Amino acid sequence: MNVLPEGFNFKLREYTFICFCFALKSLLIKSAGAIGASLYLLLTPVLAAPKPILEELLSVNQTLGGRHVQYPAGKPEMRFFRATLPAGAKFPLHVHPSPVIVYVQEGTLTNVRLVDGQELRDVIPAGGGFLEGSPDEPHYVVNQGVEPVVLLVTFASVEGLPNLTRIKQ
Repeated sequence: MNVLPEGFNFKLREYTFICFCFALKSLLIKSAGAIGASLYLLLTPVLAAPKPILEELLSVNQTLGGRHVQYPAGKPEMRFFRATLPAGAKFPLHVHPSPVIVYVQEGTLTNVRLVDGQELRDVIPAGGGFLEGSPDEPHYVVNQGVEPVVLLVTFASVEGLPNLTRIKQ
């Protein structure tokens, strides 16, 4: 049985095999295209997603005066504050009963420590920071600039413990 036009001298078996090969090739191309398109659609959000940026702002292991801090006993409690000191503002003389990290986000902060009756000053610009928490280092901080100072402050404390103890002069 020959269904091919005249001039073609194919046997039915050869014709069927060729048709099968073309159909298989077409199916493989379509399947590969569909698989490729599916993978593209599934992976595009993953591949295009922005990567997080982790930037360490401060790593310290001693106070400005070179002392190490002690963690208080009790149930741990982390506290995180944002403090704004307008020009001329001051946190009066105090000590911290637990470790405190201060990061200067904006402005320039002056930290003044009392050591052996003398004032020692450190000026910390935006992007800098320091560790406090030694009872042997009474200090105060002041904004001596004309722009506000913005601080990010973390207290590694325990429940019921105050953030600072004021010292009367």
